[in-house]
Amino acid sequence: MDDRGMTILYVDDEPANLEVLPAVLGGGYDVRTALSGAEALEILASGQIGVLVTDQRMPGMSGVQLLAEVSARWPDVVPVVITAYRDTDLIIGAIRAGHVHDYIIKPWNLEHLRRTVAGAVEEHLRRRRLADVARDRAALEEDVLRRYDPSRVVGAEGGLRDVMRTVRAVAPSDSTVLLIGETGTGKEMIARALHALSPRRRRAPVKVDCASLAPTLVESDLFGHRRGAFTGATHDRAGRFELADGGTIFLDEVDDLSPEMQGKLLQVLQDRVVQRLGGGGPIAVDVRVIAAARRDLRAVVAAGGFREDLYYRLCVVPIVLPPLRARLDDIPALVRHFLEKHGRSSMRYEVDGAALAALRAYRWPGNVREMENLIERALALGAGPRLTAADLALPLGEIDVAVEPPSDAPAAAPT
Repeated sequence: MDDRGMTILYVDDEPANLEVLPAVLGGGYDVRTALSGAEALEILASGQIGVLVTDQRMPGMSGVQLLAEVSARWPDVVPVVITAYRDTDLIIGAIRAGHVHDYIIKPWNLEHLRRTVAGAVEEHLRRRRLADVARDRAALEEDVLRRYDPSRVVGAEGGLRDVMRTVRAVAPSDSTVLLIGETGTGKEMIARALHALSPRRRRAPVKVDCASLAPTLVESDLFGHRRGAFTGATHDRAGRFELADGGTIFLDEVDDLSPEMQGKLLQVLQDRVVQRLGGGGPIAVDVRVIAAARRDLRAVVAAGGFREDLYYRLCVVPIVLPPLRARLDDIPALVRHFLEKHGRSSMRYEVDGAALAALRAYRWPGNVREMENLIERALALGAGPRLTAADLALPLGEIDVAVEPPSDAPAAAPT
């Protein structure tokens, strides 16, 4: 974004003065002129003005009165007033009220006039950048809310009805949530929905895959480190909890943390401060914690593999995600969703009755994630638009032959 094509409006009741500003600024700007405040307001209504330069003393509407009106109606227009020394107190009051960005004292110095206008142009560009960022953020927030609207989650009115009811209830709070479910049941999707529906959604959530962290680097990754804390620590580094300050941290597969790290995590949850590896003072963090475990943590606690006090810290609001084999009625809707997501937009896909029966009979050890991968693979290999059981290539060892297949009518066609 630059100032080429910037339109400046100059208002003065003396026609001779109106010729001065375009001559002083040269050809870098599009300068329009007006002889009165009323005429200026008509021009401003076109929406093309970036900077307004106005004389203070004019018949009818004064410069300060004009700028107050502009400030209220067009806040992105940057106002500059030209005034005499005797009006200085009036101009200072207008600046304090936010109606004037800068001013020029008569008789003006031409170089000062150029610098002042250039500064006003830069301020207008800054305001436009901020407005663009705000619009992009609003659009992103709207998209996130749409994508994670509980009513749009596949299965929200089926096998995930109880889960989504809890999500709606707990999302606006700061309560710690523990998600429990097998691999592929959608724990990360639920964590994102909880964040997206919370007051913290303006900050990007921070995900930590506890199972993938090297044991020697877990503490540094979560809590940060100071320069020289260990070999290779060449500079200070903020940990994931610091990066999530003001937002949400998602601790996936928290049941894989070592006993030592469980103790350190418990301390952070209790005190809401982190201590970087290698020293330094405590750092306060304002973080909403969502944790996920693929195992029943109560059983892991009973077996001595997880701290009981940490379990109760994490399990303020438990949400158990059912495996796909426990929500077979959601399979047609899930199939439609993945066909639309991974298929070509110009093609209408469907699965036949035998394929749908095979999907219902399959035990789904990998749950919803496995189903998505399976359908994406079938489409990538050129299957369709009508998928058969052979296209899906389900492992025979995981199919329950006792399940009664439905008729061979076409099923799961996207609407």
